Amino acid sequence: MRSSIRTRLLAAFLAVALTAAAGLSVYFLKELEGFALRKLEERLHTEALLVAEVVSEAYMSDGRLSSAETAELSAALQDAGPDIFSRVRILDAEGIALVDSAGDDGLGIGYEKLAEVGAALEGDYGAATRVTGDNRVGLYIAEPILRGNAVVGVSYASSTTFSIIALLQTYRMRLLIVMLLFVAVTLALTEILSRWLSAPLQELSQGAQAFAAGDHAVRVTPMGSRETRAVAEAFNAMGDEVESVVRELKEEERRKTRFVSDVSHELRTPLTAIRGAAETLLDGDVPPDDERRFLETMVRESDRLARLANDLLTLQRIEGGTGELPLRRVRLRVIAERAAEGLRALTDERGVSVVIEGEAPTVLGDSDRLQQVIANLLDNATRMTPSGGIVHVVLAADEDSAILTVADQGPGIPEDALPHLFDRFYRAQASRDRSTGGAGLGLAIVQAIAQAHAGGITATNRPEGGSAFTLRLPAIAD
Repeated sequence: MRSSIRTRLLAAFLAVALTAAAGLSVYFLKELEGFALRKLEERLHTEALLVAEVVSEAYMSDGRLSSAETAELSAALQDAGPDIFSRVRILDAEGIALVDSAGDDGLGIGYEKLAEVGAALEGDYGAATRVTGDNRVGLYIAEPILRGNAVVGVSYASSTTFSIIALLQTYRMRLLIVMLLFVAVTLALTEILSRWLSAPLQELSQGAQAFAAGDHAVRVTPMGSRETRAVAEAFNAMGDEVESVVRELKEEERRKTRFVSDVSHELRTPLTAIRGAAETLLDGDVPPDDERRFLETMVRESDRLARLANDLLTLQRIEGGTGELPLRRVRLRVIAERAAEGLRALTDERGVSVVIEGEAPTVLGDSDRLQQVIANLLDNATRMTPSGGIVHVVLAADEDSAILTVADQGPGIPEDALPHLFDRFYRAQASRDRSTGGAGLGLAIVQAIAQAHAGGITATNRPEGGSAFTLRLPAIAD
């Protein structure tokens, strides 16, 4: 089982704190030990130097000590013992102890092999430290006793001070209590600090888990260190992007479901009509006039199916990007005149005139697709305009756009229908039922073609009556 970030932080902080405390303790104990040794050396050196001066001036005139001088020095050193807290020995020129403040048991012992004594016998200052049997640090100072330039003896002083080991042994219980208190305080502080530091990460973890479980609306509050805030902001940005993508996918799925439903609904009517007519003909005994009417129905509904299939394929090619548009420089007025001419027979039959006004900048596009857009808009406009009316095609420029508006004199578009006018299979007027042959895909195709040209199309109602469809495309320099 993997540990949490808070547990890891707790362990890391505790390890760092204990390591730092142990290191600092050893460092300060070493410094304290060194300070004690330096102070002790100063004191021993002073004592040894003083004894050497006294002995050199008052005694050892011939390099030796008489019995009376030895006794006198021994008594003096022993009397001073409680005040000096050190052991002082007077050695002759051979390194043999002549006087010892510790008593007569140390007399006659030779110290000439010791490094510090050897240095003093050579006329130099000698010092050495050694660990004693009780784990204390012993400091030994040897100062030469001089008569003129000759070494006639050695003043040898020594004492002990504490060591780290001795200190730990002496105060081990107190040190244990202090250490336990330190660990307890460190744990408490580390727990508070680890909770504070891990809070942003825990929130991120909870947010990530909720996000992975499907809650794409979850967000976290950026807090903590700069790096943690950056991760939180990146998480929120990712959440926004994923939520947007999921919303788009759901919307696309909804559109696909609706599209399949609408297509099925559109196919059902002509297929039912064809099947009914075919079954009637199969039953036989159909009068010739009825037989022809049934056959015409089958042909008409078959044509509707073919147009529906063609419209769906057109939408798929445009929206799916299955084929690149052959773009070239196009003048919208020329395309509009061509579309109006192609519908001349239909508009004459409806008794509606088409008037083209103005001029628009050149655009980059597919002339056939743009003619399909204008023809579709003219077809709808002339259908809605009463006989004897006029459909106006107005071309203009607006900043960097070329604008083409098709305005009719019909009854207008219901306000509630305007937002859905370019949806697939949507019919704004009740008069435009399936019997007219329209499948409700014409304006959807118009919008798809406009968007494929980086443009758009809108529909509005005119104040003076009728509706207006406005195509806006990016203009290019002539």
